[in-house]
Amino acid sequence: MFFKKDSNLALSCIIGLITIFVFANPATSNEMVLIPAGKFISGKEGKSVELKDYYIQKYEVSGAEYKKVVKDAYVEEGKDSHPVAEVSYFDAEEYCKAIGGRLPTLAEWEKAARGTDGRIYPWGNEFQKGAANTSEAGKGGTVAVGSYEKGKSPYGIHDMAGNVWEWVDIWDEGERYRSILGGSYFESQERSQVTSSISSIPDDMHLYTGFRCAKDK
Repeated sequence: MFFKKDSNLALSCIIGLITIFVFANPATSNEMVLIPAGKFISGKEGKSVELKDYYIQKYEVSGAEYKKVVKDAYVEEGKDSHPVAEVSYFDAEEYCKAIGGRLPTLAEWEKAARGTDGRIYPWGNEFQKGAANTSEAGKGGTVAVGSYEKGKSPYGIHDMAGNVWEWVDIWDEGERYRSILGGSYFESQERSQVTSSISSIPDDMHLYTGFRCAKDK
């Protein structure tokens, strides 16, 4: 009798731990965070921009998440928890649509990354080596999403500096290039600020490029 009770208790504890891991694991559970309406300081020039309420994913889309939607997607072995990479703008756009969202605009991404006070990095104005997967970290590649707790933005958004560049929904003036933001694992601190961006043709796919999704409130 006592053995049966103890076994049931142990089994309940194991199930509880598994449940906590599944629902708290960033690689499989990527919640949307509300970014409240209002103004924020945008760009290196510090202009004021006002946005409506919107949601953005707390983490970069992981390989595990991506494979749930894109069944034939290739993700390198052992990297299911890392941000999915080698995806084009169009791949990212289609994924976000499939889960009921869209890619964030440049302004939405930037506000989620820096808050309202115009900070240089998601965590503040001074670079911290242990806050992001940039070249200073010496990893030489991506790491699991959400690995840098110290690097969260004011809204609790992870990996907005380093790890992988992220696609956003904006064209350049000639409507030939899209922008990717935030730096990556091989970029230095100067290239991994919240205003860091490079232009890329939308069908480019690179080991250092990923994304996260947003949606309207």
